Amino acid sequence: MAEPRQTARQTPPPAPREEAELDHERRGFGGALKALIVETRSVMPAAGATGLSLVLVVAAMCFLASLALGAALTVGRTSADWTRELSAALTVEVKPSDAMAQDAEVEAALKVLTDTPGVLSARALTRADTEALLEPWLGKGNVTEDLPLPRLIDIRIDGHAPPDFDALARRLVEAAPGAILDTHRQWQAELVRAARSAQWLAYAVLAVVAATTIAIVTFATRAGLQANREVVEVLHLIGARDRFIAAEVQRHFLHLGLRGGLIGLGLSVATFVGLGWYAQTAGSFLMPVSGLRLEYYPALAGVPLVAALVAVVTARTTVIRTLHRLL
Repeated sequence: MAEPRQTARQTPPPAPREEAELDHERRGFGGALKALIVETRSVMPAAGATGLSLVLVVAAMCFLASLALGAALTVGRTSADWTRELSAALTVEVKPSDAMAQDAEVEAALKVLTDTPGVLSARALTRADTEALLEPWLGKGNVTEDLPLPRLIDIRIDGHAPPDFDALARRLVEAAPGAILDTHRQWQAELVRAARSAQWLAYAVLAVVAATTIAIVTFATRAGLQANREVVEVLHLIGARDRFIAAEVQRHFLHLGLRGGLIGLGLSVATFVGLGWYAQTAGSFLMPVSGLRLEYYPALAGVPLVAALVAVVTARTTVIRTLHRLL
């Protein structure tokens, strides 16, 4: 009696979910992360000049662009705040003189200021207040009692109806020979000039970053097409047109631009958050470090979108021109 023939059992193909898990195990964490960042469904390869290296370059460019944009916005807002504060404030410096006692000069200057229309308030600073203002420059404990210090009067004026500064200065000198009116106009003009220079410098950095990104994407597109010339020729042989190839390439660069832009945006946000934390904890006087205001973060969110748009437009323009030379 013949024995029953053993039939080989065929293993069913893995389900899509199991296949994805097996692929993830084969790649490992590093390979899966690289695939998430780099790989796209396109005729362009994920490796080479249009792969991870380009993502990192775009991330670096977006990081620099976000820093420059945030710096420009912060400088502009800080300059506006400082200018508004300086415009609403005056200072009277009462130096020691032989004509009158210093305390008497301060009282006389306060009386003139109180009777002047447009002056909202006038407060005389004590010697301790003046010493506290000098400590960041001279060091704590280095202001001795025998050091002759001027007395300062802090003045707040009505910005809509300010007093006549020239007439006020003359009345102060007549009442107190050692009184000098400081309107902060020179400081205000220098501050505005410095802020505008910093803003133009930040915008120049943005322009340089954009030009560099365009050059890098152009080079990467040409290198990718040249390295995959056979693939492009096969696509043409089966009837693909230049617009189809350009659409595939621009989709590839759209993904890479968005991914690199998001990485650069995340790094820039972390940098501004760290600067804000440092400014709150350090309390530095000589180094004005500050974070970014919350209302400016949506502007930073547009950097990855602009980077992706620049990459797409540059890639499409480059691929159309390059295909005419390759084929």
